[in-house]
Amino acid sequence: MTQRRQFLSVRNVMELGLLVLLGLVALHYQTILDDYALATFHPNPAVGAMITRLGLTAQAKAAMYRAQPQIDGKSAFNTDCQTQPHELELGCYFRGRIYVLQIDNDSLAPEMDVVSAHELLHAEWARLDPTERRTLGGELEAEYRQLNDPNLKQRMAEYAQTEPGEQDNELHSILGTEYANLSPVLEAHYASYFTDRSKIVVEHAEYQAVFDGRSAELAQDLATIRSEKARLASLNSQMTGLKDSGQIAAYNALVPRQNNLVGDINVRIAQYQQAVDEYNALSKSLDSQIITDTETSAQ
Repeated sequence: MTQRRQFLSVRNVMELGLLVLLGLVALHYQTILDDYALATFHPNPAVGAMITRLGLTAQAKAAMYRAQPQIDGKSAFNTDCQTQPHELELGCYFRGRIYVLQIDNDSLAPEMDVVSAHELLHAEWARLDPTERRTLGGELEAEYRQLNDPNLKQRMAEYAQTEPGEQDNELHSILGTEYANLSPVLEAHYASYFTDRSKIVVEHAEYQAVFDGRSAELAQDLATIRSEKARLASLNSQMTGLKDSGQIAAYNALVPRQNNLVGDINVRIAQYQQAVDEYNALSKSLDSQIITDTETSAQ
């Protein structure tokens, strides 16, 4: 009888110890997975350099390693992220992994760092508990209203269609990588992930400036072409009137002016089309933002 009580006592102690162990594992579950990822994930040189440039804190580096980031060519990226036709995606956080589209153009390649930071923030959002998300979501929504940015509103409207219910999740990634001088609460939050978030914001601004600048130039060139075409149409109408009324000398006097205007317009059109081709070649590294406006030669 005594031996049985001793046996039960030992078994109870073992069971209690096991329960304590399981409790500790549950309590430190994230930390255990973080430590495992830091010990076992070995990024290739390109990914490693990208992670280094981001200037991650220890917490964020562990989350990044757990997501096993990968840089993909277009075909692999479309498969890994299950992208839809004509859908603009430069990165995704999908099934616990981060995938970043390879951008070969040197002037746009720094955006890959921004994209990886954006997807990392999705991974960090997934780690927050519901209470933390609600609290942080309130701060994000307040900042969104304060910014009152039409472009951001348009993006959020699109996300509402493609990813309903994920506005705060998307704001968490967008504000953290694209907007400077956020509220003190948000700046403190993002400081737990990035040692110098401003570098990421600057990289995104430089990337966006490439397209914004060239798009503005092309819009101005197209406006000039159409203005000159309007002048030519007016001149052609005037010359037709002169010819119909028999004023041949006056008509002939305007022919050189007409020829010069036609020549100038056609040169401008050729230059514009070349610039559009260059812009589209640049944007092909992203498979988006293709300009479709064209002009036919003047007659």
